[in-house]
Amino acid sequence: MSTTEVIHPSTESDFDVAIVGYGPVGQALAALLGRAGHRVAAFERFKEIYRMPRAVHLDHEIMRLLQALGLADVLAKEMVPVRDYQWLGADGEPLLRFDPQNPAPSGWEGSYMFFQPELETSIHRDACLPADVTVERGWVAEGLEDLGDRVELTLHRVSEEEPGQLTSTGEYRRVRARWVVGADGANSFVRETCGISRRDLGFQERWLVVDAEPHDMRALAHLPIASQRCDPARPTTVVQSGPRHRRWEFMLLPHEQPSDFEDPERVWALLEPWYRPEDGPLTRSTVYEFRSKVAERMRTGRMLIVGDAAHLTPPFLGQGLCSGLRDAANVAWKLDLVLRGLASERLLDTVERERQPQNEAVIRFAIELGKVLCQLDPKAAAERDVMLREAGPPPPLELAPLTAGLLHQPIGEPDPLAGTLSVQGVVEHAGQEGRFDDVVGRGFQLIVADGDPFEHLSSRHRTLLDMLGATVTSLDPAAPRGVRDRDGRLTAWLSAHNAHAVLIRPDFYVFGGAASAEAVPDLLDDLHTQLQIKFTAATSGALR
Repeated sequence: MSTTEVIHPSTESDFDVAIVGYGPVGQALAALLGRAGHRVAAFERFKEIYRMPRAVHLDHEIMRLLQALGLADVLAKEMVPVRDYQWLGADGEPLLRFDPQNPAPSGWEGSYMFFQPELETSIHRDACLPADVTVERGWVAEGLEDLGDRVELTLHRVSEEEPGQLTSTGEYRRVRARWVVGADGANSFVRETCGISRRDLGFQERWLVVDAEPHDMRALAHLPIASQRCDPARPTTVVQSGPRHRRWEFMLLPHEQPSDFEDPERVWALLEPWYRPEDGPLTRSTVYEFRSKVAERMRTGRMLIVGDAAHLTPPFLGQGLCSGLRDAANVAWKLDLVLRGLASERLLDTVERERQPQNEAVIRFAIELGKVLCQLDPKAAAERDVMLREAGPPPPLELAPLTAGLLHQPIGEPDPLAGTLSVQGVVEHAGQEGRFDDVVGRGFQLIVADGDPFEHLSSRHRTLLDMLGATVTSLDPAAPRGVRDRDGRLTAWLSAHNAHAVLIRPDFYVFGGAASAEAVPDLLDDLHTQLQIKFTAATSGALR
């Protein structure tokens, strides 16, 4: 730094968590930690929310996360549910059709299309600000040092005279935090500074992405909400991004260059079968390179990475942002326990063991779908269409469960529920009817099929549940802590797995199940052992 540069030192520990990057993943993580009572700051280089859409798809699991932030019901009005996702063959006729569940396991419709700037605005205004998250825009991270008990982050203030064009102000500052999380995208400064390498899974294609804001959406009502056109002449994606926007994506052919589409006439020529200038303006037209990469680690010391900083997926499954938001949900509850002194920081080593295998499975599935879509040889495309049509309807689009990490590990047979995504049903309690999380509560959830959920639990087990802030519920309305299972989905879920009880983590994944009431203590003992929670002297006294 030159002698003219201004440096503002900070206090010993400004924040519990500093987040680099304030897109939806950084926002969700900040809101979850802020709501838990921690001092959180997010630093973003750009002055305002990026006004161009990027991601356009969310699934039911992410809607449950937005529900936890108090946003889902409002945002659902700004989203369009996907009830028919079609892939069309080279001849323009149906090739594959994916029918999302309704309701899906998380209690929402299976898939939604949305407009990202509206999502970011809502998370910031309605979740982060009420949670007292400190949001500082116009700061670029340029230095990172792990001091053992905290991290020092060096930030550089920049100005933005033109959108996206940043210039130095010569002002720097240092911020210290107990933990730093990089939610700073594909070119992550945090990842690079930590020396974390990435594996390339082999997919790389260039696509032209075109977004439009039609004058009259009703005039385009004949277009699909979501579709893929597997045309070897030009593979194309046609989707609606929320109630007021449309998107087209066109694969670049081998002889084409991104500069070829700087000419608006060439872009309009591609759009002509669906959309013309008189239908409304284009809000953005740019070429993206779709990649497939997985970071070798998600944690180094007191620094973690999430979202695109940790993994890149082709868009054909619509899971890029969803995967990042799952990272945020996973990291949030673990950092909360560590910050509260309830769990060792070793708990954070499970983030990578849980998230990256699922992220890689998502990426590989998206690559396989990309191979179907991106076939440019007409003969091979025709053979593909015959094979897929003869194969019949595809299986439901389901994500792989968690296979390692903080999951129940019973002696003998494996727990079939451990690592699977939990079900959210509609219940009634004390005159209130609604989705389980809203009526009963969030965080750790212990749900039993019938009877008193505390019947076989010792005072030590009850204290563990209290320390974790867990909700404890029976699906027997006459039992203590009982609720009425209005839609029967929770009862059916437990019955299908021959389970009397299920213990759900705050990120909605199942820690484990118990076949009988007598087995519930063992389930809680395993959670206690894996979390390595130590009861305080005051707690021990309360247990005697």
